[in-house]
Amino acid sequence: DIIVAAIIVARKSHHTQVAADLKQALQLHRPKSALDAKQAAIAVLEKYGGYDGVEDDDVIDFEELVQVDTGDKKLEDATVESMICDEVVMMTGSLGGEENADRTDWFDAVKGCKSISRLATLTQYFISNVNDLLVRIKGERDILDSVLGTKGKKSRTNKKKHDSSTPVWCNASVTNKIVKCKVKGYPWWPARVCKALDTKVEESLEEGGYTLISFVGEPNMYVVSDNEVKDFAEDIEEDYSQWDQSIMDNLHESTKMARKLWRTQNRGVASPWEKKSKQRFEEEKKTAR
Repeated sequence: DIIVAAIIVARKSHHTQVAADLKQALQLHRPKSALDAKQAAIAVLEKYGGYDGVEDDDVIDFEELVQVDTGDKKLEDATVESMICDEVVMMTGSLGGEENADRTDWFDAVKGCKSISRLATLTQYFISNVNDLLVRIKGERDILDSVLGTKGKKSRTNKKKHDSSTPVWCNASVTNKIVKCKVKGYPWWPARVCKALDTKVEESLEEGGYTLISFVGEPNMYVVSDNEVKDFAEDIEEDYSQWDQSIMDNLHESTKMARKLWRTQNRGVASPWEKKSKQRFEEEKKTAR
């Protein structure tokens, strides 16, 4: 709670780097061990101006802390941490987990079982999650098969009827190739090309003129026509006024992640975005003259 409050104060004070560093510290938190997150947060505070510490008996008023007067009347939304008990949070880590629990936490919880009833509870929760996941995977695989015709005769109208915004599934690996793709209901979006590990599916994708992609920062896979896939560095003109703010915010975050990936893969190469910015700057200078 203290770290969350500190992030809010930093944001309200426009100390964006402090807020970013504290957010990284918060991500170290684990259900039964907050020590790493605490030490990382203290290190951040000491780096940017010192940390006096608090006595064990001190009572911290979080409401007062986040309402500190910074001169900025516009308050940002604060992330509310889950109040679910640690035992339940750990259960969510059984199939990949979330921010507060991963597979390591799940394994630790299972290994720490000292009673049959506790192990049975964890096992039942796992089975329940697996069943839901398998049902979803089967449905998504059936959709992919219907589009590609990998099971039975493929309809000639499949390509016209296919909704590219519907998630699909197959055994696949995510490649390092970054592209922009057009999925129904979204603007052109940064994505990574996926390679089907099933030879029959891979051949059907090539024959049908399809590409398997996954949005950068999201787990779902989609199948889109090859003509709806462009090079990531390509500048595509689009009217963004038709999209609501939530979609644009997600697009902005996905684009930032994709650009970082691109720079990692192309070290020493000037990014196309820097070139475009310089060109615009030179054009503005000429216009000003």
